[in-house]
Amino acid sequence: MRADFYQLNSADPASRYPVLCRLLEKAEAASQAVYILCQDEAEVAHLDQYLWAFKPDAFIAHACADQRIDSSIILGHPDSVVVPKHKDICINLCSDLAPKEYERIIELVTQEHTMLITTREHFRTYQKSGRTMQYHKL
Repeated sequence: MRADFYQLNSADPASRYPVLCRLLEKAEAASQAVYILCQDEAEVAHLDQYLWAFKPDAFIAHACADQRIDSSIILGHPDSVVVPKHKDICINLCSDLAPKEYERIIELVTQEHTMLITTREHFRTYQKSGRTMQYHKL
């Protein structure tokens, strides 16, 4: 089990979305399923639109958890009623910890002060749980 932290140079939370899309493309190419844990329903709605329009000549196929549609990429939030069946990758965009049952957890970290504090707590928790820790500075 592994946890990856990608540190971005920006403090803007929206700067995570292009990196997220690149990670999703890699996961798709490797036939890995991904659960994106958003902060709330508003972020799910925003990302739903963003993923369809990410590239002018392509899109990232996905579904929202509450739509009950089977997809390898699912968007959800802590209050989602439906959670994915797969446990491959969870990309955590939320201030909550990612669910522990995922093989790989990815956190995209901006330089916003509150996010840095939360991410440090997440790092310590994942490390204490025995995950292999990876850090990537972008």
